[in-house]
Amino acid sequence: MTANSSFIGAYQALQTIIGDVLYLDEERISRALQHSGYRFYRLKAKYIFNAVRYYGKIRATIFPIAEKDQLEAREHLLELKGIGMKEASHFLRNVGYFDLAIIDRHILNFISYYINLPNSLTKRKYIYLESVLRSISKSFNIEVGLLDLFIWYEETKMIVK
Repeated sequence: MTANSSFIGAYQALQTIIGDVLYLDEERISRALQHSGYRFYRLKAKYIFNAVRYYGKIRATIFPIAEKDQLEAREHLLELKGIGMKEASHFLRNVGYFDLAIIDRHILNFISYYINLPNSLTKRKYIYLESVLRSISKSFNIEVGLLDLFIWYEETKMIVK
């Protein structure tokens, strides 16, 4: 839900469908997102509806893979239409895996003090920036996901959830 939207806006929109998302059709998801003021509600409804159809597969395949290799689990999530590097990393974070970074504008702002940022954020560049954060996190002996959560907090001054 956070792609091309603020975390707060996405979180508020999610609250309108979370209890019923497994049972709603694409049109009802779209209307609920639109009513909540969410941007790109039609496209996101399509992605959510398709992801819900794969929910059982995700539980059966992604979680066991993530227990062994979170990078590989993220690669499998990328096969779902509408899921990019940030969203796949965010999903894994939300279910308890912290060996991946969520590279968003707040993290990019922080990193920009130390390195020159690329003009665009391709998968390859995302992995590079994640490796920069991973190097920093190793020096502090913490998981990269905890480091990026701390950076996000420092940039936004809030923790939500």
